[in-house]
Amino acid sequence: MASSGPRLLPPTPDEGTLWLTWLVRLRWLALFAQLVTLAFVFNMLDGVNAIVPWAVVMLLLGLANLLAVARMQSAEEIPARNVAGQLVLDVLSLTALFLVAGGPSNPFTPLYLVHIAMAAVMLPQRHAGLVGAVVVAGYSSLFAFHLPLHYGRHSLPESVVFPLGQWLAFTITTLSVAVFVVAIATSLRRRKEQLLDAQERSARTDRLRSLGTLAAGAAHELNTPLSTISLRARRIGRRHVDPETTQDLMVLDEQLARCTSIVTRLLVGAGDPAASDIELRPLGVLVSETARLWAKGTMLELKLQDVSDGLQVELPRVAFQQALVNLLENAREAQEEVGTFAPIRIRVRREGPAGVVEIHDLGVGLPGTADQVGEPFFTTKPTGTGLGVFVARQIADGAGGGLHYAPGSRGGTVAHWWFPEAATRPATGRLA
Repeated sequence: MASSGPRLLPPTPDEGTLWLTWLVRLRWLALFAQLVTLAFVFNMLDGVNAIVPWAVVMLLLGLANLLAVARMQSAEEIPARNVAGQLVLDVLSLTALFLVAGGPSNPFTPLYLVHIAMAAVMLPQRHAGLVGAVVVAGYSSLFAFHLPLHYGRHSLPESVVFPLGQWLAFTITTLSVAVFVVAIATSLRRRKEQLLDAQERSARTDRLRSLGTLAAGAAHELNTPLSTISLRARRIGRRHVDPETTQDLMVLDEQLARCTSIVTRLLVGAGDPAASDIELRPLGVLVSETARLWAKGTMLELKLQDVSDGLQVELPRVAFQQALVNLLENAREAQEEVGTFAPIRIRVRREGPAGVVEIHDLGVGLPGTADQVGEPFFTTKPTGTGLGVFVARQIADGAGGGLHYAPGSRGGTVAHWWFPEAATRPATGRLA
């Protein structure tokens, strides 16, 4: 898909969605634990008066979890008050279970502390205070009314059941708080690494902008003296028609044309729209013209296959050619690094409403930092600038296409460079 600009941070859910995800997971675990607990203390409960409310609470929690999952699947952000409401629901449900299972003498009352810890981490101060107040009110209500636990009905004596319940409650509370806090700390460390990476990418992007500005300024400044030299050379040619002067002026004219071409490429690379020379042409033709020019300067064989059926694209010709040359040079250098002189294969094909240029090499393959390929100034070559792949990706993105690398089926690397068909150009492009 075409990007609207460089993405400095990987996509992440909003904070409310992240917290609600945690609550949903913990609630499923809590429901499972309640089923196990109900089976263990079933005989100790006060008959139907306790079992029916317990079952209703579990049913409501399950329904609330399903609704929360549906809420998370929407694209809307989840505000803190919704997360606070979910925590309050959990506290009220826990209070209802304690009311029908021994009240304050229930050994599992320390589970209230888990909700206090989660509220302190997840919520703003006022919402965390609200959850804390609900916890205090819920625990206090247990002293006013509760159904007893009949320890005498259990197969184990009370001297064993009660300490066992206390130990389980302490263990569950400790593990829950520890796992939650460790997970939060891990998330914070990961986020810190992402922020540092974003700052580094931003710095590289700023350097690239500065370089582009410098290149554009230099190119515009050079245009004037080059035009002056060209004008003076023509005047000299009219005044002096001897063979030696004519020969010298021909060489001078060739070098001026070369300088003008370099200036044009600088302007294109710097993003000057006046130098973009966007043309509507068959993709296969653009690729074959550039491939022929590049093949003249290398000993490697180039195999080109065009099965695009004349698919036309709308691209800046000079920028496209320069970018394709960079990709071919990368492929050549990757093969030289492993000492292979196999032909580099280019395949131009149609895929839906897009034209795809595939460049196959049998070189060293993708680096361990493959996710950074295409970032400005990232390179694995000692003498590389780290701009070749970046420029090629920018050209594709600007047209609504894209660029990505993948391992080749016979080793090496395959560059997939795709562009939307000009007649049916979509707003965003994605390679299927």
